[in-house]
Amino acid sequence: MKTPYALGRSLVAGLMAAGMLAAPALAEYPEQPIDVIVAFNPGGGTDVAARTIEPFIEKYLGADLVILNKPGAGGEVGFSLLAASEPDGYTLGFINLPAMFAYSYTRETAYSPESFAPVANLVYDPGIFAVRSDSQFETLGDLIEFGKANPGALPIGTSGSVGSSEHLAIQQVQAETESKFNHVPFGATAPLRTALLGGHIPVAAFNLSEATDYADEGDIRILGVMSAERAASAPDVPTFREQGVEVISGSSRGLAFPAGTPDEIVAVIAGAVAKAMEDPEYIAKAESAGAPLAYLDPAAYGEFLTNTSTALDKAWEIDPWVK
Repeated sequence: MKTPYALGRSLVAGLMAAGMLAAPALAEYPEQPIDVIVAFNPGGGTDVAARTIEPFIEKYLGADLVILNKPGAGGEVGFSLLAASEPDGYTLGFINLPAMFAYSYTRETAYSPESFAPVANLVYDPGIFAVRSDSQFETLGDLIEFGKANPGALPIGTSGSVGSSEHLAIQQVQAETESKFNHVPFGATAPLRTALLGGHIPVAAFNLSEATDYADEGDIRILGVMSAERAASAPDVPTFREQGVEVISGSSRGLAFPAGTPDEIVAVIAGAVAKAMEDPEYIAKAESAGAPLAYLDPAAYGEFLTNTSTALDKAWEIDPWVK
């Protein structure tokens, strides 16, 4: 008959054996580099966010990440590729809200909110309106007044497509101010920025991180930031709220696996991301890149995805952005 001490030793030994059996399965992942799909061209806000955090995730994960730019249809091509990937832990991707979900209201998409296993939100990047530094529009108020006096005459370019966060922000501004503009989607940040700097489009709707360097160099003027408070990376730029336009809008950038990826694998990547987000060197680099960090863990990010989808349903019912 075994004594309590012997029983305890047997229990511990059993637990250790179980742990030893389970450990190799977890320790084996990842055994190869992990592809990271970025659904936009190089140089845009999402690409910058991806390449800024990449070495820090690698540092804490102990494995390589391979960033793959898969642009097209305002990000829809890349989002679709991610959703259709094998859920084996070797294809990760950046997802962008609200644009990713908003597209499904105007066309059939190859994914739904249930197509992804959330890992972490990294950035919440507020929207802005920007003009060239020599523009006739000195303030957001100037722009609004022109939009009222000349309905639909003024083009505003966006880096996405119909249903992108920038397009939805234009819709909100129009609803709040009774102005009217002409939405011109460019599908990517680089061509929009080139068009603005070249004088081919008078106004551009960006995310803040995509414009701060050019504003600092004096090439463009940011008319307002769509955040609740002034942004640390542009402290001299007033918010839309400060200028009497009650609009808060922006783009969330986070990481997800395709749905069906084992929870254990999600946890491994989420753990590395959480450590990267607390790394002082990464925080400094993100701030230098103008990326406003807003970390959410897998559970909180999953809730955010659900809430965003629900909010878009309600917004579509009230004012469809394609009629």
